[in-house]
Amino acid sequence: MRSADAGASAIARFWNLFFRPGEWLLLRFSRLDYARWPILWVIGIFLVQAVPATIIRASNLEEGRIIAMARGAMEDGHWIAPFVYGERFAERPVLLAWITALFGEMTGGVTLWSLRLPHLAFFLAGALMIYSLLRSNTGKSAAIFGALCWISMPLVAPKFINAEADIVLATLLFGAFCVWWQAACSKNITWLTWICIGILLGLAGLTKGPQPVAYFTLGVGAYVILKQRDQILGFIVANMLSGAMVAGWYLLVYEKPSDVDYWAVHSRLLTTTGLDLVRDHLDFVKSIAVEMLPATILLGPAMVIVLRQWRTGKHDLMLAATLYALECTLVLVLWPGGVAARYAMPATMALAVICGLMFEHCRLTQPRLIASALVVTYLIFGGLLARGWIAMPFWPHLFKGSEIAGNEIASVVRESPGPLYVIGTSTEHNMLVYVPGKIRAVTLDYLAKLNTAAIAVMLPEEERALSQLNPGIKTTDLAEIGPQKSRYRIVRIEFAGAR
Repeated sequence: MRSADAGASAIARFWNLFFRPGEWLLLRFSRLDYARWPILWVIGIFLVQAVPATIIRASNLEEGRIIAMARGAMEDGHWIAPFVYGERFAERPVLLAWITALFGEMTGGVTLWSLRLPHLAFFLAGALMIYSLLRSNTGKSAAIFGALCWISMPLVAPKFINAEADIVLATLLFGAFCVWWQAACSKNITWLTWICIGILLGLAGLTKGPQPVAYFTLGVGAYVILKQRDQILGFIVANMLSGAMVAGWYLLVYEKPSDVDYWAVHSRLLTTTGLDLVRDHLDFVKSIAVEMLPATILLGPAMVIVLRQWRTGKHDLMLAATLYALECTLVLVLWPGGVAARYAMPATMALAVICGLMFEHCRLTQPRLIASALVVTYLIFGGLLARGWIAMPFWPHLFKGSEIAGNEIASVVRESPGPLYVIGTSTEHNMLVYVPGKIRAVTLDYLAKLNTAAIAVMLPEEERALSQLNPGIKTTDLAEIGPQKSRYRIVRIEFAGAR
């Protein structure tokens, strides 16, 4: 009896610590149904995460490479086949780099903001699409909750300070989903609708290659087969149009058999085998379970609802969103090569829609379930606020390493008449974002054969290897940059007989 009483007491304490505050939060959040301008809540939630974090954070992760490709397009004319400081980059099409270059053309040069402003525009558009789609099917608070869930997902939230192609890809694919769904609901799906969908899918394919388009193809395709078979022909035409757009890029750019191997590596077909493959995929499942919170809490109950009632038509949007989110994600779980959680980014927008629909459907009948998801969302959102409004403003140097290094390089090479040389296989691209003028990625063999003085950025071991390749070279260290001022060196290279 005592153990039973102790168990009941523990449950009661857990209830008081978690569910009662959660139900209070749910009650307060539900009052947004009376908001006069609910869309302003979505915009405000977005802006409070974007500012000041986006302003403070220096270029990081893939941003440097995207800007390098944009500079290659604007400065050197490499618009179709991407180049990274003179090195061909035929891995995949790069729509975000092209957008960045176009924005740089209009504003007088490619900068970090040439990338981040268009990226943030796609990000905000994605949040507003989630809100709009939910608002046509739910109340105001449920629609705001769906948008909040997307902005707060750990897989999505880092994109406020990391402008990569994932958000652009997810927004374009979800845009195609929204166009299809709204037309199908209004019974007004025409050939023009399918052409618009095909173009959106084609642009998505030109963002990161054709593979992620499968989120629409598999998810919507499954729904069409189950519920709307009269749409099959238009669905096929839209996918053929998008396939033609993406295939056109590959036909224009791929010139040699090794390019196909390049594509296979990018598609993660040749990278992981054996036990490493098993560990990689188990890590993928674990990662998305955590990084897709709070949707992870609500997805199971949502699947039960659609499995029981998919024939009735009562939860058609939830069925469509579930198929969209899960079909291709399951393919990733079974993919024969390496995978990463970010590959499931397109699923996050459909999951946010599921969160909003579950909020509307269950907040009265299962308040504990919704309260749990809401508490988790608030905790994640609060952590993001602390990062953006406390950690970053008070310790900005922790988030500006690439900018500090880039400014040091810029100050050294400002008076140099020639290009800055970097070693293409090892140089950190993010610090080069802040260096104006020509930059060329080369090999050590190339530098060893130069017959004029030059300035280069390289690692200490690369400097030693260069001297071994050509003993007639004299190198002078002008500055050290990077972590603890010891990772990279800015080197003046002089040659015997150089003029």
